[in-house]
Amino acid sequence: MLLKIGELAKRIGLTIRALHHYEEIGLVQPSSRTASGYRLYNKDDVARLHRVQALRGLGLSLAETRDMLNGDGADLRQLIRQQMCAIDKQIADARDLRERLAVLEEKLTDEREPDLDEWLSTLRLMATQRQYFSAEEIAIFQKRAAQNDFKQQWPKLVAAVRSLMENGIPAADTQAKKLALEWIDLCKASMGDDPRFFAKLSDMHRTDFSAQAITGIDGELLDFILQALHEIRCDIFANYLDEGELQHYRKHGQKNMQEWLTTFARTRQMMESKLPLEHPDTMQLMRHWQWLIADTWGMNPATHAKVQTAHEQHPEMLAGSGYTADMKQFVEQGMLALMVSDMSANLPDHAAR
Repeated sequence: MLLKIGELAKRIGLTIRALHHYEEIGLVQPSSRTASGYRLYNKDDVARLHRVQALRGLGLSLAETRDMLNGDGADLRQLIRQQMCAIDKQIADARDLRERLAVLEEKLTDEREPDLDEWLSTLRLMATQRQYFSAEEIAIFQKRAAQNDFKQQWPKLVAAVRSLMENGIPAADTQAKKLALEWIDLCKASMGDDPRFFAKLSDMHRTDFSAQAITGIDGELLDFILQALHEIRCDIFANYLDEGELQHYRKHGQKNMQEWLTTFARTRQMMESKLPLEHPDTMQLMRHWQWLIADTWGMNPATHAKVQTAHEQHPEMLAGSGYTADMKQFVEQGMLALMVSDMSANLPDHAAR
């Protein structure tokens, strides 16, 4: 049975224009034509069109559909996986929108109808957070925020820090140190001990102008907080290090503070990956730890012992950093594995055998 293009279009549910386009791109060609030039489609052409409709229903483009039917594209399982990922993203976007609407509904329910600027700021900040944090991380933060008055505390603290900066108060001042400690306490209460959260939050406020405009937190303010924390640590280390050791730390400790935060985040991620200590990625991370320790405090093992004693006697120095007891154990084991690996590599061939 042969069908003319008009009848075929009606049966398939497409327009004649669409069938013409399919023919132009080589997706479906008519099997023959009448003497007067009318297109004719046979049952194989109809079957191909049904397959086209099925694949289009999976979200494939016309080009992907053509390549698939011609045997030039990915296998069907891969295409299905791709479409499942696309659907997962749509679901996540829908959940994101629902959460934003829920925030606005909460404000209305509390009879605190927000003005337009507040609505837009809330929506813009939530959209920005989605670029840096997973849905699970945001849910954790929102849960903690709901249990406390972080939304009121953060703006006050940011304003207080900004005031010190604008009035030229140095980070070594007692007021700055006090605010830095409050900053760490609030971070830990709202974000827990996961250094990846701190690293992402720092990255967001250092690079994203939208976040900076809404929260008032930027790289300059974060550096001021880090410098104040560094001054607090210098005060403590002064009781443990000699003058030369302390001067080295003053010079290198502050510039490495952001790098330490990033390293803690990388280490936490490595711990969760469950890679063996002997894995090349773990060994590479341990070498970075070696370099960072040496750059921050020098190469002298005696200095390192003093630093460890100071940390043991003053655990508050690492509060809010994400450096926890289990991370300390992981790094110690990783360093030992690295030492064994290096020793084995340096053995003569006959000894290694």
